[in-house]
Amino acid sequence: MEILNQNSEKISPITGEFNDPKLEEVFFSYMIEETVQHFRRNLLMISIVFLLFIIPDYFLIQDLTRLTVIFLFRLLFLLLSILYFIRIQYMPHYLYVFSTIYELIGTILSWGLLLFYEHPNVVIHQQGLIVIILAIFFIIPNRFFIRGLLSLLITAGFFYIALLRNLFSMSGYSWGLLVFSMLIIVFCALTTRRINRLQRMQFQTTQELRRISTIDSLTDTYNRMKYDEELEKEIARAQRYRLPLSGIMFDLDNFKEINDKFGHLEGDKVLKKFSFLVREIIRGSDLLFRWGGEEFIVLLPNTDLNSAIQLAYRIKDCIRNADFKSIERLTCSFGVTSLREDDTGNNFTNRLDQLQYQAKKNGKDRVIHDLPDKNLSLFELGEE
Repeated sequence: MEILNQNSEKISPITGEFNDPKLEEVFFSYMIEETVQHFRRNLLMISIVFLLFIIPDYFLIQDLTRLTVIFLFRLLFLLLSILYFIRIQYMPHYLYVFSTIYELIGTILSWGLLLFYEHPNVVIHQQGLIVIILAIFFIIPNRFFIRGLLSLLITAGFFYIALLRNLFSMSGYSWGLLVFSMLIIVFCALTTRRINRLQRMQFQTTQELRRISTIDSLTDTYNRMKYDEELEKEIARAQRYRLPLSGIMFDLDNFKEINDKFGHLEGDKVLKKFSFLVREIIRGSDLLFRWGGEEFIVLLPNTDLNSAIQLAYRIKDCIRNADFKSIERLTCSFGVTSLREDDTGNNFTNRLDQLQYQAKKNGKDRVIHDLPDKNLSLFELGEE
């Protein structure tokens, strides 16, 4: 309940959209694929149905010129829909721009139909107006205010043209049609606002649950599940673009003794500070994971083995010289490797684990890597 209340505070009470434009952009990116696919499925169906109304027009309109013009209006709307159908697939980030242009042209065409009909029935055309308003609010994706403004525009134009053509006078009946149309817009706006609000609250809750499921609550680093997910992505990217990928696995030496001597609460504080120090050293593009207990992995995209080894020594020196208060000295053992041509995620991780185990076995507080032949100098490694 507390999360829902916090989420709702970020949402506008008027539009149901996020108050923060950047957060609204994130939501748009999150929803865009599903929104585009859903709309494309409905787009051609709407335009084809609109075109098929030429069949009753054929029997109702005696003037061939008027019938031809109306047919061209309907055909133009179909061609516009086909163009939109094609373009939006390749330019989805312009969805709202395309939607606005599409709705404006559709509005003008609907006015044209009302102007060219021989003896239009104002009630039937008003029902068509209501269908268009419903489509603007619930089928064609757009921002809340644009939906409202376009609905008001098409309604105002409809009644203005109806008055010009003397389809009704300013009688109580005519005012009733206008009020009824305005009420439809109000009800649609209220419903759209609620839908917007619920969608964004669900989005924020989903994002928070996703964050919780991938973040270690103690150290605020990524967890093991997130490691498997990111490693798969980075391996695919590295192999596709021929980029280097390296990793460092490290383990706090004698951490059990810290827990036994100072207690688990003090041990937790050490892990928190330790992860903070490591995050301060690594780049923004590097990923830090808590592998389990006192074991951590840093995944280093676009980083060769030489650079990864140097980073491991920097982390090693930083932790060795850090002040952990009651603990006199904290050291770590490191294993460092890089992705090989035939590597899988399991191969890569197992090799890291074996190298880190070798560092433990060889006396701890050291870096073990699999750099062939050429080794780094002591100066590069940061050795004292």
